[in-house]
Amino acid sequence: MTIRTLSAIFFLFYGLSIPIAAQDFMLQNVVASVAMMISCFIIALLLWSGRALLLNLIIAYQVLRIYLIRPYVDIFLPELNGTQINHINSINSFYSSSDAATVYLSLLSLLFAWFVGLHISQSIQTKSVCLPKIFRQVGGIVSKGGLEFWLVWVILTVLNYKPATDLYQGISTGESSPLFAFGLLSTFTISLICLFTYLRSKSREGGKASFLLLFPVLYTTIEGSMNGSRSALFVFVIYGLIYWLCLNFNRRIDRRDIKRIIFMFLLFPIVIFTGLIAQLLRPILQYSNDSKAVAEALWQGLDISNPNNPLFNTIYFGLTELLHRLSSLKAQFYIMNDRFIHEPWEMYNPIETLMRIINDLLPGELFTDILTINKLFDYIYLDNLVTYNSEMWSIQGSLYLYFGFWLSPIVVFIFAFMISRYRHAISFLAKSSPAYAVLFILAFNGLLENGTLERVIPVNVVRPLVSIFVIVFMVRVMRSFILKLQRLLSQKKQ
Repeated sequence: MTIRTLSAIFFLFYGLSIPIAAQDFMLQNVVASVAMMISCFIIALLLWSGRALLLNLIIAYQVLRIYLIRPYVDIFLPELNGTQINHINSINSFYSSSDAATVYLSLLSLLFAWFVGLHISQSIQTKSVCLPKIFRQVGGIVSKGGLEFWLVWVILTVLNYKPATDLYQGISTGESSPLFAFGLLSTFTISLICLFTYLRSKSREGGKASFLLLFPVLYTTIEGSMNGSRSALFVFVIYGLIYWLCLNFNRRIDRRDIKRIIFMFLLFPIVIFTGLIAQLLRPILQYSNDSKAVAEALWQGLDISNPNNPLFNTIYFGLTELLHRLSSLKAQFYIMNDRFIHEPWEMYNPIETLMRIINDLLPGELFTDILTINKLFDYIYLDNLVTYNSEMWSIQGSLYLYFGFWLSPIVVFIFAFMISRYRHAISFLAKSSPAYAVLFILAFNGLLENGTLERVIPVNVVRPLVSIFVIVFMVRVMRSFILKLQRLLSQKKQ
């Protein structure tokens, strides 16, 4: 059996299992459940076809995470007390069966349009695909490692460090200090390139990869978890799995793959544990500057021998919160069911979108009196003026706001038709360059998950590109400096 077959079978059986494993949910949400099942079958066909593989892997992940775990988000609800249930119900207050039918039928129409668009178009067989020089350069730098690269990584890590208390409390008050280089130099991008370089080397026959390439991933995961990021390890595991599947999709499963699957299952509790630890620390970081309180809470969470460990005592509540966070459908429910207070098109239109993008990319604000994307959702749908809210609108929500229910599938069909023609070039570039794969995955994943160009362009396109250019530039400078230093030392010896 190939990995391709296993991936398709997984989604096929996942769809068939919904009426059996989630009977109560299906009885209360018949239309949404049927739409989920058909969506699973379409994703299985997309993966089986192997067309536009990298894009379909990202789509499969996003649909599974956001839409398809919805029947199981309240699986631990009977284990919660009254206060915890009230909290979860407040988080889930946006949900209703009729609104769910609208959202899931729209999702089904978009997936169907994507499937047809990919399969009605013939790919262009390009004789040669030219990888941009910058990706070749950064690929050589990271794969080689060396003193220059690691010095640059340390410098950027130090310059990008910001205490979590300053970050969270600055966001809540609206008085946060600017990040180094306005946040354009992303150490996360560097860590992800290191991970992809490692996976690409290991996927080749006889390929060797230095375990040092995993150190930035380990450091970024630990730092993120200690800073209250519930997805610090999760995103590396998911992005790494997507890229590994892209590299090995048509290969037959062997003993090594079985070991990797077992390792993934063993890693899953660790991913959950890091998320629960971050969830434990997050409230303290948001409202307190007491480092002792943070350290004490961390120790209590890590002390697995303690019968009063807060993670174990509230593990069902913590898992339920994480599941609801993963299935982030609030924006889709509000947007697609027209539950707005202020007319969306007045402030969410191409002109104001362009203004917000320019404001995000330039120091200061060129266009004043424009609500940022972090404030816009609450204003339009809740009539609240908040300091910051990172609500994900999703590509589904943005397509609806721009094109409505009936034109959105047509737009997706046209996009899929165009993508299909260049799918071989995209696949070749992603497999040959880990840096290109990082940029592509971050951009496309951000487009699906967030849907707003105001975030996707600065965060998922500009920031990774700037980081790649800076790595190459700083390594060159560092290499020149080390060579001059070596010459000076050799001259003194003589």
